[in-house]
Amino acid sequence: MFGATSPRRPVTVLLLVVLAVTLVGLAGCGKKEIADPYVYDSLRSVTRGDTLSVNFRFEIDAPAFEYVRGNTAIIRDGNLLEFLVAEDLESNHQRLAGTLLGVRKTFSPQPTHLVLERIKRGGVVEADTNTLRRPAHYTLPRLLRAGAIDTKLPGAPLPEIGFKQDEIKEAVSTYLPEKEGDPEKTIASAFANFAYRPRHDLAAGATPSPEDYAWYLIGDTSSLEVVELSEGAEWMLHLLKDKDLPVIGAFTVMALEEEWTKRRVEHPGLGHVVGKVRIDWFQYANTYVEGFEKKDR
Repeated sequence: MFGATSPRRPVTVLLLVVLAVTLVGLAGCGKKEIADPYVYDSLRSVTRGDTLSVNFRFEIDAPAFEYVRGNTAIIRDGNLLEFLVAEDLESNHQRLAGTLLGVRKTFSPQPTHLVLERIKRGGVVEADTNTLRRPAHYTLPRLLRAGAIDTKLPGAPLPEIGFKQDEIKEAVSTYLPEKEGDPEKTIASAFANFAYRPRHDLAAGATPSPEDYAWYLIGDTSSLEVVELSEGAEWMLHLLKDKDLPVIGAFTVMALEEEWTKRRVEHPGLGHVVGKVRIDWFQYANTYVEGFEKKDR
């Protein structure tokens, strides 16, 4: 009259419960957790090589930028300069404040620099390699070690070169080789005034193209046109100009204008253009910037 309970039923139920839990656990084990390829650390640790990461990918706090132009930014870390590059960085760098940046440490071209690959804000990825375009072109200055600089160069007041005949004659004997084949004369000097502007010898009324611009080092009454300037050095000259800093470094006078009819013309903002000069290197902070691309590299 009363239903009888089998002693094996509780055991069967227990086995089913254990099997279900086991299957759920196995299913969970099948989901492999994806590791973040960007290893977080400070900018100093990342740039000094104190932190290891596969493929040199790191995450850093968005830094304060010392200077940004085009796709390149300088980050000041004490007395050292670091570079970060990204597409259209000049227009977008202010939006990076307060974010975490995923960057890849890159060794070529030199100097070592960071390429932006990811932006994270409040723990959420705003942009990554799927949406951030790698810059097709960016400019990096070539930095020189202190040991590569001749600190015992003779000094001379290049800004004092005049445009009159006796002044040019003296400058020729002082700054140019005595005869063809003699070594160039590189000297230490400084210019407080310099400019980037359309070339002084353009035809009157001509509309200058980007190729028609040149840098000029401006002295008391005269100026010298800068020649053989590398792209990276030009980028750094813009930095000096924007920060109202002088050009201090090593200079080689390449030519002086001996034709009076050209030398006598006074150009607005330049004075009398009396020759051409190469910047071998110049200083910024505690860093030396190479001014021209050497032919043996």
